[in-house]
Amino acid sequence: MVTGGRTGVGLALAVVSAATFGLSGPFAKALTDAGWSASGAVLVRMGGAAAVLLVILALTRPGVLAAIRADAPALVLYGALAVAGVQVAFFNALLYVPVAIALLLEFLGPILVLAWVWLVRREPLGARTIFGAVVALFGLSLVVQVWTGVELRWEGIAWGLAAAVCQASYFLLADRAGSSTPPLVLAGVGMTLGTVVVALLGLVGVLPVVIDTAATGVFLAGVDVGWPVTAALLVLVSSVIAYLAGVAAIRRIGASRGSLVALLEVIASAVASWLLLDQVPTPVQAVGGALILGGVALTITTRRPAAVEPEVMPAA
Repeated sequence: MVTGGRTGVGLALAVVSAATFGLSGPFAKALTDAGWSASGAVLVRMGGAAAVLLVILALTRPGVLAAIRADAPALVLYGALAVAGVQVAFFNALLYVPVAIALLLEFLGPILVLAWVWLVRREPLGARTIFGAVVALFGLSLVVQVWTGVELRWEGIAWGLAAAVCQASYFLLADRAGSSTPPLVLAGVGMTLGTVVVALLGLVGVLPVVIDTAATGVFLAGVDVGWPVTAALLVLVSSVIAYLAGVAAIRRIGASRGSLVALLEVIASAVASWLLLDQVPTPVQAVGGALILGGVALTITTRRPAAVEPEVMPAA
């Protein structure tokens, strides 16, 4: 049974993960405004994070080879889907549908997680959890202002749903029963494999990779901090910390709760865009953010059913 302390730590880590993931948008936007392509920012983000995590793995040596031998298929899936797949699918969706639609489709991931947990794992979902998820997703639709997009091409919808499936895999692969792979190994190996996938897609021309190291005018909070600082923040904060905290959180609170807390990423991104890029949220977006907070609060305060202890028969 999950203890209260373990759950509290897990929720705190999930909030940290959502907040740091949410910062990735403003950091990447500062780079793309300076001439980088979105795929270039993604490749630097993933490649830099992979390098950092591999150095940490080399120093700590938490049984990497043993984990690869025992958990190789899951590690490959994690790198291909949970790391590379989400970003490849999302950026391809942006080629056909507005950002708001693509974002809303991607964040159907928590619904897929809940469906998987209920139908495949046979874990019951409380009415409070379901209601909280509905409230949070309605709030999400207000934050992204989905009604502002009018063009819905089937290719964009398909890529957006693919992003949702990949996002769901991030939570489910980190929450496999009986997995002994340390979070650091899962994040490090997964990030490395994901980097290889994105780099190959860039080489064959599927993703337009533009990394302009001569770029100037990379602004955060009105200050030209330069691309190295922005890229470092994207790597260390929005990738290394975000993925490690996320995997560690899911191991403590499960995929269902973890995926719903991740909706806070949208609020974090909106607040960060306001503070760093001067993109002021509208009153409707503020209401949507409040609904997301309320919905997530409903789900994380839901009590998990206590484990039933087997009845001990008295000795004859």
